[in-house]
Amino acid sequence: MIDNFKIGNQISLLRREKGLTGEQFAEILGVSPQAVSKWENGKNLPETALLPKLAETLGVTIDSILMPQQLFILRAAFTNGVSSTDVTAILSRYVNGDSLDIAVTPQFIGAAFGSERIAVLTVKYQTPEGTYYAFAPQGERLVIGAKNKGLTQENNFSVIGAWYGNTDGFRDVMLKMKHYDYFSYKDLYVNHETFPSSPATDCPEYLTLVYLNCNGIHAISCKENEVLTYSEDRTELVLKDTSVCILPGIMPLSWGKNMDCCWGGSLYAALKFMGEPFTYEQIMGMSGACYRLNFTEIWDWSATDALVAFDYSDPLFRAIGYEQVWADRLNKDDRSVERGLIVSDIQMGKPVVAINLRTAAEWGVITGYENYGKTLYCRTYFDGDLLDEDGKVKDGGGGEYLETEFWPFMLVHFGKKNERPTEDEILRVSLQTLVDSFRATCERGYWQGEEAYQKWIEGLSNNSLWDLEQNRDGFYRRASVNECTLRSLIDERRCATVYLGERGLLEISQMYGSISEKTGAFYQKWIDKWDKAPNGGKQWRSEEIELLEYALETERAIVKAAEDYLKQ
Repeated sequence: MIDNFKIGNQISLLRREKGLTGEQFAEILGVSPQAVSKWENGKNLPETALLPKLAETLGVTIDSILMPQQLFILRAAFTNGVSSTDVTAILSRYVNGDSLDIAVTPQFIGAAFGSERIAVLTVKYQTPEGTYYAFAPQGERLVIGAKNKGLTQENNFSVIGAWYGNTDGFRDVMLKMKHYDYFSYKDLYVNHETFPSSPATDCPEYLTLVYLNCNGIHAISCKENEVLTYSEDRTELVLKDTSVCILPGIMPLSWGKNMDCCWGGSLYAALKFMGEPFTYEQIMGMSGACYRLNFTEIWDWSATDALVAFDYSDPLFRAIGYEQVWADRLNKDDRSVERGLIVSDIQMGKPVVAINLRTAAEWGVITGYENYGKTLYCRTYFDGDLLDEDGKVKDGGGGEYLETEFWPFMLVHFGKKNERPTEDEILRVSLQTLVDSFRATCERGYWQGEEAYQKWIEGLSNNSLWDLEQNRDGFYRRASVNECTLRSLIDERRCATVYLGERGLLEISQMYGSISEKTGAFYQKWIDKWDKAPNGGKQWRSEEIELLEYALETERAIVKAAEDYLKQ
C-alpha cells in the first residue's frame, strides 16, 4: 500500500542529499515550489508523468521512491583512498528488507583498482531512526540493519577506521591514530616508525584512513614516506605536497667565527634548528672532539676533519640523547632508499648532517630538497661569498640556501630520541675520550694525540720540506695545512676550556686555556707571513716548535689529571 508520508519523506531526504533547495528542485522538474512542498509533506503525490525525471534527478529508481524500504542506501563508494567507484545501485540490490550483509571484495562488489592500496567500502544509509554511516575494509563483511543505529557525525571531525599495509596484508592501526590524535599533530608522517611495517612484505605499504566530518564519510590513502596534513580547522585530511620541503632559518656556517670544526659546527646548526639547547662548545666537549689532534706526514688538510681517525660521534649522540643513523659510502643502487630517508627527515623537521656537499670534502647540513630529493639544498663552510648579510643567496631569487654540488659520501641522521645520561656520566665519557684519543695510535695514515704532536714537530724541524725556492708549491701547501691545523687547535682547546670550566674542572680548563691563548697569539703574529720570513720561515718554525712542545707537555699533565679524576 502506498504511504504518502513515507514517499514524501523519501523525496525530501533524497533532495537534500543532492544539495538542492525546494526552489531549485521545482525549477528542474518544471513545477511550482508549492507542489514540491505538498509532496514532501505527504499531502499530494507527484504526477505519474513526472516520476522518470524525478527519479533521474534524485539518482534513484522509481520503485525506491514509491516503495521506500526500512533500510535505504543513500550513497555507497568502493574506494582505495585515491580512486573511487560509486556502488550505490549495486548495494541497493542486496538490501533484503531491513538489512544488508555483504562480503567486501572487488569480485562481489564488481569494482577493482589494480593497486596495492587497501580498498574500503563506505556507506551512507537511511532508516526510520535517521541517517547513519558504515564502512568495512576489503576482506571483511559489511553488516547493517534498519533496527541498529550506525555511526553519526557528532563532531566536526573524527577518524573512524585506520589500516596500514597493502593488499598482501594489513593491520588495524586505530590505537596508533588515537595516540597521535592526542598530541594534535598538524602533519602525520607515514613511515615504518610511526606505523610499524609487516615483516612479511617488501612492497610499498599504505596508511588508509576513513573519517567523518560535516560533509559525510571519506577515505584517504597515503603511501609510506609521504605525509598527511590536517586542514587549518582540523576538519579534513589531505595529502601534503612532499615534492618540495625547505627548512627555513638554519644558520649560515663560516670559519673564523669561533666555530672552526666543520663537523661540530654543522651539528650545532642542525641541533639549534631542532630546538636543542646545546652550545657549540658543549657539542665539542661532550663528543671529546675538543681534545683531538691529528697530523699526517703528507701534510693534508683532511687531518683537521674531526672524524678522520677517531670516533667522536658515538659519545656525542649518546650525550645528546639521539640514535645516530649512518649512511657511509653508499653504492648508487642504494641512493634511492637513502634519498627517501633524507626526504623523510626533512619533512619531519630534522636536518641531515653530511660531508662533501659543495666545493670540497667538509661537513655541512642538508637543509631541504626539491623534486622529491633529486635536488638538495645545504649550508656549508664554503658558502660565504655567495650569501648576503642576511644569509640569503646572492642573485638567488630570494632563496635561502645553495644547491648541493655532489652526492655526499657520508651522512648522519638524527634517529630515535632517547633519555640522556646524567651530566656526570657525560663528563666521565668525555674525559675518557680525552685520555684515549691522546694515546691513540696511527689510524689510516693519521697520527693522533701525543704522536700527532711529535710528527708535527718533526715536520716543522725538517728544513728540506721548507725550501721555498726549490719547492714553492710544496712550501705553500704545507704552510696552508699548518695554518689550518693551528686554527683548529685554537678553536678546539678554547672549547675544552669552556666546557670543562662549565663542568667545574677549573685546573684542567685553565691548562687548555693556556694552550689556546698561546697558540692564538702565535697565529696572529705570523698569519699571512709564512713565506715572508727568511730561510724557509726558520724563525716562525722555531717559535712554533717551542709552542707545540709546551702544548704537548701541558697535555701530558692534563691526561694525568683526567685519569686521576676518573679514578674517583
